[in-house]
Amino acid sequence: MQMTGTLQLPELPGGSDEPLDPAFIAAWSDGSACWPASWPIVLAMAVRDGATEVHYHPWRTDAGGDALSYLTGGIRYSLVTPDAGSGRQMLTAALRLAAPSPVARLWACVACSAVGRVKLVAASGESEWCVVCWGRAGMAGVEFLRLSPVTATASAGSRNT
Repeated sequence: MQMTGTLQLPELPGGSDEPLDPAFIAAWSDGSACWPASWPIVLAMAVRDGATEVHYHPWRTDAGGDALSYLTGGIRYSLVTPDAGSGRQMLTAALRLAAPSPVARLWACVACSAVGRVKLVAASGESEWCVVCWGRAGMAGVEFLRLSPVTATASAGSRNT
């Protein structure tokens, strides 16, 4: 499969030992806060933590907040579910990575799916991933599957060990 895109990942602020803002935790718990997620941030966290898979299933809001997650060392880490606007942008951005040309996106709409190979460039190095976008009858999803080996410097769960 030919490389369909490259995504430069941002440096993540703070360290893994930096405490979360209690006001944000309280607002998120009562449903008044949302996370304006984006693929560069989500994938930067996944690469940093040595993830082998990243999943976005926006329809899984009833599954205990497991709409956005990644798999590291056989453990699934759930992330804060993106707000509706960010979620739509994430679906569109993933489709552009999997099918970068207008013709490829048209074919993806007909097929209700797209598959591409992307290079993620982080401060820690480069990694190759397969991105799979799918959707039909109100259900949609994105899967990022790591193709290159995880480096030994990655640490699971955002903790340096």
